[in-house]
Amino acid sequence: MRLLRWIMIAGAMLAVTSTAFAVPNAMHRMHNAMSSKVLNINMGPQNGSKQNGTASIKDVSGGVWVKVSVFNEPKGASEPAHIHEGTCKKLNPAPYKPLSNVIKGTSITTVKGISVVSLKKAHYAINVHESAANLKHYVSCGDI
Repeated sequence: MRLLRWIMIAGAMLAVTSTAFAVPNAMHRMHNAMSSKVLNINMGPQNGSKQNGTASIKDVSGGVWVKVSVFNEPKGASEPAHIHEGTCKKLNPAPYKPLSNVIKGTSITTVKGISVVSLKKAHYAINVHESAANLKHYVSCGDI
């Protein structure tokens, strides 16, 4: 009886722990579905880079303000970033809108002529590339 009780407690703890890791993604999706002015995006590592992080997009006069923050960027790197049509799993390799390079883990750009609402009407992703010389090697991506 004690063993069964211990197994039930351990199972409940595991369920709570795994749910806690999913909360930021679920919270961002819920927030993004309801918001027409601000989007929060989880950036996931690609190709073994370990470069995860977040991005925020918010409406500003005449466009959107985009901030990309990634961890584990190699020291001294300057990584091109773009908004692409598609999703991280099926990305159009041609950039839709350029963003400032990620330097020291951060990119901040104001993109004119688009809005949060227009980005929500189709599939887009923020993609970070290893370098200008190696644009085909993606290191981080987040679906908008």
